[in-house]
Amino acid sequence: MRSVGKDQEQIARLIDWHRGNPKEVMTDPDYPPYDPHNIPGVYFVYAYPPRRPPNGDPEHFKIGQSGDPNTRLPAFRNGNPAYMVVRHVIYQPDAAARRALETTEQNRFRHLDLGHEWFEWRPEVEDYVAGLCAQRCIGY
Repeated sequence: MRSVGKDQEQIARLIDWHRGNPKEVMTDPDYPPYDPHNIPGVYFVYAYPPRRPPNGDPEHFKIGQSGDPNTRLPAFRNGNPAYMVVRHVIYQPDAAARRALETTEQNRFRHLDLGHEWFEWRPEVEDYVAGLCAQRCIGY
């Protein structure tokens, strides 16, 4: 298995090569196949009940931003028994634009806010995220 650092370097090269087009980046044969959403941007993390595979609705979800979303997961898992997975990332390589987009996405679900970027789960969330992913992702 490749290290996260090498994967990030490879993804950065692909982002440059494809001029930031996320669909082209994720469909490139050199893209890490086991990590389809580890691109810079605003992420949606789903939290499922402890010790259960993610085959039903999550209990909560988080909206945040990062240049490397997978490095954020260990911090969320610290002291939290939930099973967490990055469900989608809206690609945004610019840090200032990411912060603005994060605020926009958090405001979209303000009515479900639980605090600290965590939100209550509702089916409308999956409808929204699945729609985003259908437009931008492959194989998900």
